[in-house]
Amino acid sequence: MSSTSASPLRSLFLTEGVMKLAGGLMFIVSPQTPLSVAVALPIPPAALLLTRLLGTQTFTLGVSMLLASANTPTAVASRRVVYWTVFARDATLVAVLASQYWFGYNAGVLGFSPLGLCSWLAELMPFCIGHLWILTAKPHWF
Repeated sequence: MSSTSASPLRSLFLTEGVMKLAGGLMFIVSPQTPLSVAVALPIPPAALLLTRLLGTQTFTLGVSMLLASANTPTAVASRRVVYWTVFARDATLVAVLASQYWFGYNAGVLGFSPLGLCSWLAELMPFCIGHLWILTAKPHWF
């Protein structure tokens, strides 16, 4: 049995790809839904636009993850790059949200509350930690 067949990456890519497609679509179609946790009403138009833009990134990364989940040599060879890309985007988003929380959340501009920023961080952190763990501790899965 090869290490590739024992690797759970294909299932992880499929699962997270579907989650990113669904989440990205929700951010695009109904940005008020995720923003209702982070922003007080009325939601500023700039926050709606930024959420939709973030949804396009999330949706696109979901497509990339689904394509990399295929059992073709090209897809298998691209998994590490796709995983690093997803990790880099999520880690950058975490860094920006954390800096907004610690150094000023600009409530007057976009309306994000400290609790909303913490909620968003709490949703992203498990993915970032999981991706980093797989990339550094489980490179043989690729």
